[in-house]
Amino acid sequence: MIPEGLQPLRRRHRWGGLRWSLVGLLLLAWALRLPPLLRSPLHPDEALYGYWGLLIGRGQDPWLTSGPVYKPPLWPYLVSAFQLLFGDTRIALRLPGVMAGLLAVPLTGALARVLYDDAWTGASATTAAALSPFAITFSGTAFPDPLMVTWGLGACVAAARGRSRWAGLLAGLSFATKQTGLVWLPLALGLMLARGAGRGPCAQDAGLRGFLIACLAPIGLVFAWDGVRVALGGDAFWSAGVVGYGGLRLIWAHELWSRLRTWAGPMGALFASPGVHVLLLAGLPVLLLRALIQRPGPGHALFDLLLVSFPIAYVLLHWLVAFPIWSRYLLPLAPVLAVLLGRVIRVIASLESGHQQCSYRPALGALLLVLLLVLPARRASAGRSSLAEEGAPYDGIDAVISFFSELPEGSVVYHHWLGWHYHYGLFDAPVYLAYWPTPAWLARDVQAFGWRDPRYVTFPAWESSARTERALGDVGYALEPAFQVRGDRGDRAFVVYRVVQSSAP
Repeated sequence: MIPEGLQPLRRRHRWGGLRWSLVGLLLLAWALRLPPLLRSPLHPDEALYGYWGLLIGRGQDPWLTSGPVYKPPLWPYLVSAFQLLFGDTRIALRLPGVMAGLLAVPLTGALARVLYDDAWTGASATTAAALSPFAITFSGTAFPDPLMVTWGLGACVAAARGRSRWAGLLAGLSFATKQTGLVWLPLALGLMLARGAGRGPCAQDAGLRGFLIACLAPIGLVFAWDGVRVALGGDAFWSAGVVGYGGLRLIWAHELWSRLRTWAGPMGALFASPGVHVLLLAGLPVLLLRALIQRPGPGHALFDLLLVSFPIAYVLLHWLVAFPIWSRYLLPLAPVLAVLLGRVIRVIASLESGHQQCSYRPALGALLLVLLLVLPARRASAGRSSLAEEGAPYDGIDAVISFFSELPEGSVVYHHWLGWHYHYGLFDAPVYLAYWPTPAWLARDVQAFGWRDPRYVTFPAWESSARTERALGDVGYALEPAFQVRGDRGDRAFVVYRVVQSSAP
């Protein structure tokens, strides 16, 4: 007798023509994710991860002890490996993310199909994952979030198929990529226990032990790596992460409405389609109510309950705990909501059909998702979504770095806002990078050393140079425009100034 968790693997004949449709869908997902990979400027965090990769790959700091590192080790070492294989380019930096984002598409469909034993539910979930504007935008980045999500999805698929050791290992790798990978542990564990609910306590205990042992293996390696770093003088990544978040605490009462309103923007960008939002807002309560009425036990009702609980708990956690409000933090919601979309559409398609098979209804549901998501997906791929605006301030930063890389050896480049871009882009350049915290500090440094080497400072469009010019004027120096970059819209993006002597103060 075939175990329940493996039954979908043996029912290949039920895929029929869907198999080739899904291949086309994966090709479309790849095509949609390529433009952000190639076009978007680096976010400061992406540049920082590239800098870490260079420190590792060039042997300058293989344990990353020279500065605060607030991420587990898997991502920077993976980035370093891709830089060694494909060269120090923006594409090499982002390639792991786009590969992980693409792999998340079939994993989302596999999770839906395994849980609900229905090919059309899997097809609709795959469609929603492939065309999710949120996933399209962040797949073509060097953030660790896409890989963290893919490991977590893999853990859930393995758990749903009864592969407890694989589930534990993949969940541990999700944490080894980013701390927030811990959010996948309860979902993967819940799916594993729900799938094995009818197999007896001995089988469940063995599965639980296998899950925990396999999960603790990568987590143990992460903390062993961190222990070596601390012994060498580095800061613990966990404490550095908490400090980077501004300290984790429950929010104050006066923050409740403002945080919810701010989070509503990126939550609306998950699918960026009013029609999809209506399906989710109307369908998820129905799934939850059906699951509670049926007194969840082994079966679809329990899976509905687990999956609906995940986004609710995730949103509450990020709303009520003072996490920074950054859009990419919501990426784990995209595949889970895609599975739930597939489930909602399948439930709607089965209404009033009794036990008769109405094959055209699920197909129409999948087609409806395509129609609702194709335009938001195209906008996200073309960089016209609201999420793409987050990277707009850095349009033109590559030209600034190219200018600095041609400066004569010994030139000083002051940085205040663009330090991570400079440390990555000017890693091998013969310039000296100096951080200036205030205009007064910059003026004192120029007064002491300004006669020795050429000195430059860059002001982005969102910052004024007036205070700095006044401070330099007080010590006999001025800012002389040396290079200017305009953004894609023709407005000024960056102005590079050379610090020169002026009249005596």
